[in-house]
Amino acid sequence: MNFGQKQVEVKQNQMRREAALKAWSTIRLNRIKEIKKRNESLESYMFNANSRTITFGEYKIATPLIKPSKLTNVKNGGIGKELSDGWAINYAIGCTHACRFCYVDNIHKRYGEARVGNAVHKAWGNYFFVPNNIDQAIEDTNWSKWKGIEVMMSSTHDAYLPQLLPITRKILERALPEGVKFCIQTRSPLAIRDFDLLKDYKSQIRIQVSIATLNHDLARVVESRVSPPEGRFKILEKAKEVGLDTGIIIAPVFPSVKIRPLPFEDLENILQIVAKVRPDHIYGESLHMRGSNMGEIEMALGERPNLEGFDKKMQRAFNILLKKYKLEGVWWPDF
Repeated sequence: MNFGQKQVEVKQNQMRREAALKAWSTIRLNRIKEIKKRNESLESYMFNANSRTITFGEYKIATPLIKPSKLTNVKNGGIGKELSDGWAINYAIGCTHACRFCYVDNIHKRYGEARVGNAVHKAWGNYFFVPNNIDQAIEDTNWSKWKGIEVMMSSTHDAYLPQLLPITRKILERALPEGVKFCIQTRSPLAIRDFDLLKDYKSQIRIQVSIATLNHDLARVVESRVSPPEGRFKILEKAKEVGLDTGIIIAPVFPSVKIRPLPFEDLENILQIVAKVRPDHIYGESLHMRGSNMGEIEMALGERPNLEGFDKKMQRAFNILLKKYKLEGVWWPDF
């Protein structure tokens, strides 16, 4: 890359950052105006890690349960991620894991109010709705239509939140005999409870976990309701014991922040364990700006992470470390 191209790229990155921050500021101001208009307490709309602050409820879900997804490769019309054959199944609005870096909150704030009301304007992680017609929706979905096709479970929430355990099991029991394949993405060790079922459909299952950091101080701030990172490696170990296809997404990798200043060291610590577990699929991705996630991160950390040039720097580090530990993997650049 010559100097001129580099200057153009730097300018484009700067413009993207400014647009994202402007969007976050607008979203935040509009949210505050709406809250004041309804004469509600502003504090109830700020994130609180205490799970007692979560607003729970129900909604009616549409069928079929499986919907198109862009979290697939470019050949399948996606954004270049290998997380399905272009399909996903989601059956909750919200996610109690409440990861501050999650990209999903803005989707619900845009489209969720018509289905569940003002609760979606609360902080990400502090609203959670499940379908009140899920049994009928499971029956009304023609699962055989997706025979031999991999579906992501799930792209907007964790399939193994405690409140979703019975639903996830019912879906798997109904869909797997029809030949549906699943890429199950989770941060929850509760997934191990379904291995008795999943091991009977080994050719149809890929189970993956995501780990952003092994630094417990950073993890407690950005994913305060998620099990410790070590617990997610246990999921992979147990999955391999019963012969399941496994994967890990090392994401989002954070740049240097006060609470954890050395991202390269953090990444290497993760890959050292990955080298021992040896999952079948390894992906990496740095922290990206999406919707209001950077504003949430800034409030959680008390500082704004500097992403200038970070994505490419960590891509190089990722590839160097893969080679060092004799691993194969794919880095997902900011798209």
